[in-house]
Amino acid sequence: MVSMKSWSIWTLSLAGVMLCSAQVDFPGNPLVGPKKYTKREVGGGAEPGASVESPTGSGMARYVTHVILYDTRFWTSVEGKPLAGKLVAFEDLVVTAPKGAPVPPMPAPPVKPTVVQDGNVRLLVDRKPVVVPLARLSWQDRELIDGIQAALDKKAAEGR
Repeated sequence: MVSMKSWSIWTLSLAGVMLCSAQVDFPGNPLVGPKKYTKREVGGGAEPGASVESPTGSGMARYVTHVILYDTRFWTSVEGKPLAGKLVAFEDLVVTAPKGAPVPPMPAPPVKPTVVQDGNVRLLVDRKPVVVPLARLSWQDRELIDGIQAALDKKAAEGR
């Protein structure tokens, strides 16, 4: 049998839990009085406050396609740090069209894309091209790039 004292303690603790879990609306800071609010006019103004225009104002859209020479892999620096990216050529395929028009067909990729330019390679990292000095890549990566360059040279010599 449950005593009256334990029953009242149990009831009070349940009530306390319920009060603690209730949503409480705290009043604002009593030291700061209410401010006078002003009404803003809505609509009817000549300046909406924001507009979206192209920087050139031409109404043209620019489409860029990167020429991918090697799919995504981890490239390693001479310090051993990995970098995930695709090897891309220095040439990009670019077309412009009026905004809202269908995307026009891209031109054909170059017959002999540039793999190494001024001692640098170009990697596509997070959909952005990044120029990396060839000397910063590991010797395994440099050998791979030399092999890709040789294969492209051979393909260009054969006339595609």
